[in-house]
Amino acid sequence: MSTPAFVDQRLAEVLKCWHMAPGGRSGTVALTGRQYFADGDGVTVLIRVSDDDALASDGGITATRLADAGVDVWGTTRAATAWAELLASFKLREVDGRIVGRRPVRQAEQLASDIASAMLTADGLRYLAVPERESKLIRQLYEFLDSGHYQYTRRPIIKLPLGSEVRPTARVDAPQRPVLIQAADAGIDHALSLVQRIDKADYGFNQRLVLLRGTPEDWPADHLDLLADHSPVGFSSHMEQVQGFLRANRELPRPVTIGS
Repeated sequence: MSTPAFVDQRLAEVLKCWHMAPGGRSGTVALTGRQYFADGDGVTVLIRVSDDDALASDGGITATRLADAGVDVWGTTRAATAWAELLASFKLREVDGRIVGRRPVRQAEQLASDIASAMLTADGLRYLAVPERESKLIRQLYEFLDSGHYQYTRRPIIKLPLGSEVRPTARVDAPQRPVLIQAADAGIDHALSLVQRIDKADYGFNQRLVLLRGTPEDWPADHLDLLADHSPVGFSSHMEQVQGFLRANRELPRPVTIGS
């Protein structure tokens, strides 16, 4: 069988047991096989050639799945220690939330297998998740919705087009449209990942809301600016703006403006 145009011939020669598809970026190949996470989601490894080496990654899927399960792999938790030890055992590393590895092209098969094995092993860290406790911000959000007599669902299950699920803090049946709200009183990264994926579930820009604690000045401007590209952003210090957004579909002010 001829090699597809998007596959480097050197990869095709050594990757015999993988299905290959375009990986979304020029030169990148998405590898799938017969491996699946416990919930049925397939394992995909991204790989490309750079000079005489193969570069492979999980695309950040593993860390995202763990974050959705409430597992912190970047703090000082048991899960973070296990994450670091696991990657070291496979001679891999983590870069910007992605499991990555680099080896000579002739070892691409072993590299892809190691990435896939690391993904499956790391996914088991979800069992180290601490039962979620409602933060002060989440309690404030639910009290606000109760006092405003909104119809809403706590932690709804939102199905994504490829079968995965996300669970934002609340789904509110606002007068003009449903709105998914994610409350974040610590890091922005998980909230950003969630609203980016909600976009694929056909929830429009005005059907998403990230609620942050405090004021815009309490957060890094660059992070707020990126988040605001994907979702309206409200703050616990300005719940009257959140009320206008939900009840009257009023646009929320962008938290960062050029020159501010």
